Amino acid sequence: MASYIWLLRLSCRIEIVAGGEHLESALASGQPVVPCAWHQRLVPSGLFLRSLVDQGMNVGFLISPSREGDFMSRVAHNHRVIPIRGSSSRTGREAMQALTAAVAEGISPMMYGDGPRGPARVFKTGAVILASQSGAPLLLVGAASSRFWQVKSWDRFQVPMPFCRFRIALGEPWPIGPLHDRREAETIAEELGRRLDALCDVARHASP
Repeated sequence: MASYIWLLRLSCRIEIVAGGEHLESALASGQPVVPCAWHQRLVPSGLFLRSLVDQGMNVGFLISPSREGDFMSRVAHNHRVIPIRGSSSRTGREAMQALTAAVAEGISPMMYGDGPRGPARVFKTGAVILASQSGAPLLLVGAASSRFWQVKSWDRFQVPMPFCRFRIALGEPWPIGPLHDRREAETIAEELGRRLDALCDVARHASP
């Protein structure tokens, strides 16, 4: 898997098809953001975020505190991204504390709105709460691969083929202020899901 990630990085081309000005604004500010994508598009969105390391963004990924997570942490280090150890499904409170601390250190932690177990394309409240607590704005990342294999998983996970193109559509950074109750967080999450679907459609239908 580690070798395959290197192959994709070396052979695939990344194209920002919409929202490039939002990325420029986020990079110019020098402040962390909370990037969000669908779990199905983990690979193209993750490799897009990795490409921003060379532009000065400190990118982090939440990685479970398991033996498999140890391997993934080594892979992350090899690609110059920062592992944030924690499991949103098993140690949710500790994971949120680790993510909030990471943002305070200037790290932009990638979040997958429907991960790690779904339901598919149902945006959960974790990213909303993180943005509210940390003060970092949400940055929606719609991603599409021009050619991919599709896995029979809960999210119909897409594995990009080598030498394909990753098309990226970005939303405007969205600061989240104090949340008054869980229902408010859920309402924002529902809107984020709709916006992320729209961005993925823009990326998927962009001209070659």
